[in-house]
Parts: sequence; C-alpha cells; structure tokens
Amino acid sequence: MDRQIVIQWITGLIIVLPLIVFWLWMAWDLGGNGRLSPSEKFYWQLAFLFMNVFAAVYYYVTEYRKRH
Repeated sequence: MDRQIVIQWITGLIIVLPLIVFWLWMAWDLGGNGRLSPSEKFYWQLAFLFMNVFAAVYYYVTEYRKRH
C-alpha cells in the first residue's frame, strides 16, 4: 500500500475507535441503569441506534453524570 493510504487508515482508526468504545460504554450503562423506566430506556435505545455517538454524548451529560 501507499504510505499516504496507511497514514489515512491509522488516522481514521485513531479517531473512530475511541468513539466506538465510548458509545459501547454508554450503551452498557444504559442497559444497567435502574433509575430509568422501561419506556425511557426504549427511547434512549432508539436514540442510540439512530443518533449513535451524539446520543451517547447527550446520555453522558444528562443521565450518567447525575449518578456518578
């Protein structure tokens, strides 16, 4: 492979992998959050599914930080 392509791949992984880990961390926390009603969890799951990392950041700011 060309050196520039390798650098682009590595840069992409450096950016994307932490976002995926953060999304999974917040999704895992959502699953174990006993303070939310089942309907609230359902709506959060929909947000996580369709809005991905943006929903995870919003969940972190509005729900996760309240409990930790």
